[in-house]
Amino acid sequence: MSIKYTWYFFQKILVFSKNFIFFFLLFSSVNAQFNDTLQFKYKDSKVLIISKGSTGNEWGFENSINEEKHTKTKFKMNFSLGNMQLNNNSIFNGFNSFNPIRYKTLSSVNINFGLFFKSFNLKKETLKLFIGVGIGKNKLDLDNQIISISRDTMTIFNSSLMAGPQPAISKSILNHHYFTIPVNFSWAPFPKKTPKLKTELALVNQFLMAGKSKLEYGELDQTIETRNDFFNNKYCLSGNLKFIYKNIGIFFQTNILQYSNLYKDLYTYSYGLTLCM
Repeated sequence: MSIKYTWYFFQKILVFSKNFIFFFLLFSSVNAQFNDTLQFKYKDSKVLIISKGSTGNEWGFENSINEEKHTKTKFKMNFSLGNMQLNNNSIFNGFNSFNPIRYKTLSSVNINFGLFFKSFNLKKETLKLFIGVGIGKNKLDLDNQIISISRDTMTIFNSSLMAGPQPAISKSILNHHYFTIPVNFSWAPFPKKTPKLKTELALVNQFLMAGKSKLEYGELDQTIETRNDFFNNKYCLSGNLKFIYKNIGIFFQTNILQYSNLYKDLYTYSYGLTLCM
């Protein structure tokens, strides 16, 4: 089949799909009730047709509209930025620096963005459950070090140890990008005294999308990027605790399951600011 007819075929499929989705949504939005009362609902508007002999309240549907608005799911966005550090065991056993990897602690960061599209009231307005999707990035600043990967190991060493004259490395960055599915529990610890203060505890399912190593040579004005998973697990479960006042707060995050399949005792923890809207 030629490219011309292939493109024509996909155009027809696209038009059909658009029409199908439109009529499906239109059909789903119509809620017909045949029992002397016929109601049509589209978004927040309703048309009410009442039979001549009906004795019911003609404006009773306003209560149902108010209830629908009250239970309507609202989107919630969250953005977090904080410092990331490596630990040689779980934080529940204490904080200890991870010596096998040397890095700049102040310029290593953790970034997360989440969109929560579904919520459940577990206990009236005091305890809620949010489910969403998001993306995250762990950035590790390796200073001027080079990453060398063999078949079953990874070595990070200073570029000055390489034999022969080598161009100076100005920056070495190791990034890991994740697709996340956070499950977030939110509650107000003091609902009567400070209702605007909220506490959130999230279980973040992290799925590794890509790992990238970037070397910059300042003198040569050259950048070299390498894609690899760098022996990180494809899946990792993390815990995230937030304290939020109005829309701004602080967070603390650490992985619960193993982060790396090369360094069994490698854990990360991050802390910083978070913005919720």
